[in-house]
Amino acid sequence: MNSAEQHYEQLLARVYAWSVASAGDPTERAERWLREHGLLDAERYLDLGAGFGAHVLPLLAAGKQVTAVDFNAELLAQLAAAASGAPRLSLARADLVDYLEASGESRWDVILCLGDTLTHLDSTDRVERLLASAVRHLKPEGRLAIGYRDSSEFQAEGLARFVPVASDHTRSMHCLLEPIDATYLRVTDIVTDVTAEGPRTRLSDYRKLRIACAALIGWAGHTGLQLLSQQVDRGMTSLVFRRLRAT
Repeated sequence: MNSAEQHYEQLLARVYAWSVASAGDPTERAERWLREHGLLDAERYLDLGAGFGAHVLPLLAAGKQVTAVDFNAELLAQLAAAASGAPRLSLARADLVDYLEASGESRWDVILCLGDTLTHLDSTDRVERLLASAVRHLKPEGRLAIGYRDSSEFQAEGLARFVPVASDHTRSMHCLLEPIDATYLRVTDIVTDVTAEGPRTRLSDYRKLRIACAALIGWAGHTGLQLLSQQVDRGMTSLVFRRLRAT
């Protein structure tokens, strides 16, 4: 089974922006999400798992200073092209936890970890390390925003394990979800392209973390983060925390 990084390199990076756009303009939805959660009032942002820039682009348009980190070079290249050399943007290709732990005295007003990025880490230990490092790199009263799918109770069987992701006249994408144990879910992406030679199907799988929301809130609390808001919308859990001054 692939790691999340291998999965993106082999299959997902080249179709990810397309799959997200099937639900509407991703930057418009990201700007609306940031506004609804009161996260457009700061100056310095760190986007962990920035991908092709769904959240970075509206932040730059609002005049913010953004550091974008991702493990996939192709997605970062897409972001760089879309940002057109924006002077207030810094890009880094790195493991998210390693990046935070090597960031010295850097401080941000807001740290984002959205789009199910958190579940791409390879263990719950690394999730806890990310939370602890985020606290150290937030300014006092700074905020950490997390968006992810809580699959801790996922129990689908048979055809219910197959989830349609996106489709148009040239491509379709489905996901096969299979619980491995209480900690991991196996995700197989199935992408079929219509080519001049006929349909071509590509598959790749990876292991994804299953993180119960209550556990995540508990880990965050132990690091000195206070929960400000919690919301579930179309299967995606959004959590916004604030760093307490005493930490």
